Amino acid sequence: MQFTKYVLPVVVGAMSGMILITLGEMWIETLYPLAPGTDKYDVDSLAKGMKTMPDKAFVLLIVNYMVCSFLAGLVSTLIANRSSSRPAFVIGIVLTLAGLYNVLYLPHPLWFSIVNLLVYLPFAWLGYLVVRRKTVSTEQ
Repeated sequence: MQFTKYVLPVVVGAMSGMILITLGEMWIETLYPLAPGTDKYDVDSLAKGMKTMPDKAFVLLIVNYMVCSFLAGLVSTLIANRSSSRPAFVIGIVLTLAGLYNVLYLPHPLWFSIVNLLVYLPFAWLGYLVVRRKTVSTEQ
């Protein structure tokens, strides 16, 4: 297994995806702040604060996850020299597992939990498809 073809793209792609997701969540929180007095470091307090969030905030979170998964898949494919789909696939799985942890850890609307788990892999794969190396057919 080549380090620069598989390991490095997955590590850098996953890190970039998670950093972008965090930045997006911070931006969404400025648009839809949690209820006053919510302690982000206390699970019970955060759970109560999230119940007051409007559906628009959750829709923005899903869009954030889509965009960030796409970019993470794109970055990993570029680092892998556009030759392998494995890094983008692994990143989709890693982000899905992180999303699963998130929906199990904190209460979310049911629709959000379902959609959340369905977006990471397809959008990371789409990032791969956009920048993959296209094979040229020599047959005519």
